Amino acid sequence: MITNDLLKRTPVRLAATFTALFALTVIALVAVLYLVISADLASNIRQHVEETSNALAAIDDEQGFEALAAVVENEARSVRDFSTIFLLRRSDGTFRAGNVKNVAVFKGWSVLDRAWLPMVADQGDPNDSFYAIWKPVSEGNLLVGWSDRQIREVRRTLLHGLGWGLAATLLIAIGSAVLLARRAQEKIEMFASTLSRVSAGDIRRRVPLSGSNDDLDEVAEQINATLAHLQRLIENVNQSSSDIAHDLKKPIGRLRRRLEEALCRADSVADFKVCVDEALNEVDSIVDTFEALLRITQIEAGARKERFRDVDLASILLDVADIYEPVAEEKNDHLICSINGASRVRVHGDQELLTQLFANLIENAMRHSPKGTRIGIDLTSAGGRHLAVVWDSGPGIPETERENVFRRLYRLERARSTQGSGLGLSLVAAIAELHGASVELHDNHPGLRVVISFPASNRLAYTTKKGAARGATAPSGSPASSNAGVGGTADVTSNGSDDGGAATSNAGAASNAPC
Repeated sequence: MITNDLLKRTPVRLAATFTALFALTVIALVAVLYLVISADLASNIRQHVEETSNALAAIDDEQGFEALAAVVENEARSVRDFSTIFLLRRSDGTFRAGNVKNVAVFKGWSVLDRAWLPMVADQGDPNDSFYAIWKPVSEGNLLVGWSDRQIREVRRTLLHGLGWGLAATLLIAIGSAVLLARRAQEKIEMFASTLSRVSAGDIRRRVPLSGSNDDLDEVAEQINATLAHLQRLIENVNQSSSDIAHDLKKPIGRLRRRLEEALCRADSVADFKVCVDEALNEVDSIVDTFEALLRITQIEAGARKERFRDVDLASILLDVADIYEPVAEEKNDHLICSINGASRVRVHGDQELLTQLFANLIENAMRHSPKGTRIGIDLTSAGGRHLAVVWDSGPGIPETERENVFRRLYRLERARSTQGSGLGLSLVAAIAELHGASVELHDNHPGLRVVISFPASNRLAYTTKKGAARGATAPSGSPASSNAGVGGTADVTSNGSDDGGAATSNAGAASNAPC
């Protein structure tokens, strides 16, 4: 529930601001109506006075001054509510007929207060004023005026309606604003409560969605996505800590044993050098594992995005296929590339990282599959996305393990007796996420099919390449390249490619010619 300091909350202040703006809008609207209607009624009164003056002047023209005096006298006597005033004066200023006296002749229109008009001052509504005008006649001047009572009544009605309408409007607006503010505040407090629980250690906590699909639901979804990502990172850190302990226990033990042998059992300089070389190899293996972890962390932090540019994904895959084809032949494997050499798929990314991604997948397929395995590379576009596929006919990965193999240092071989650190597919997933792509593992019947799906923003463009020659450069760390330095791509590839086989497309691609 909402606390007592509701009025201090931002949603309530915003609601009060909009209520005030709405009230000012209503007041402005009524003010405009007030002025427009008053002006229109005043215009109607003037028109009525002019028509009356013209009618009386016509009598003067046709029947003479005395006939006009008789009509004015009769009209003045017949006005019971004193809403109309008449005054007929001779040219010398003497009174001849009417219901008011002592009004000086003026030009144009004038508004006369009842209190200043003899004979009618104590009659009718004391608040009356008269729109009056003098008109010359044959032997003098004629004054005709009409009360503004109608204008005042309309104004009074408008103001009365404004008061009640504004009160009702404010009540409805305030009630609605408070209701909306309460709902918004409840959601904000749910955000705060969820984040507080997460900060207290409950990383599985999520902000509940109202289902209204409003802006606060969108914020909740973004917060939940962030919390889910945070949970994955924390779980990865926890899992990595445990796996690092397991992974480093054996190489550190072997390192200690090598050093003990060098210290205690080496009988010659040659024996000592052999022990030291073996110890250095163990150190390199440990360093490679940490360098691979550091590289994945840097990629996940987006440190390589400043190197992004438009690259040709088809060209990258063809280059990787060219590099690994002789390696596959040495192992009696069959590398099948079904990519058209004349096609181009432009994506925005880091060419080195993308090369590393596909090199890891192909090395995984070679490392974890028996001799004679078929390994395929394919690139298509479907549903507005670009699908890069690596498949093999090896043993594949069990469906229950396909989510786990993306975890750092996770290995299907629990005894950890084979070479590798369990970082290959973790690196693949990190590179794909950096490029806004998704990684999916499927059964290839037999084998594994890995699909890297790039977003629709990377547009597919087919153009004809001039010349078939491509300067294929081996990705650092590939079998075709020399040994890279510590922490380079080479070490990540060789040490990280052990997650249970590579990837994917249709087994029917075997009919394609090798690259």
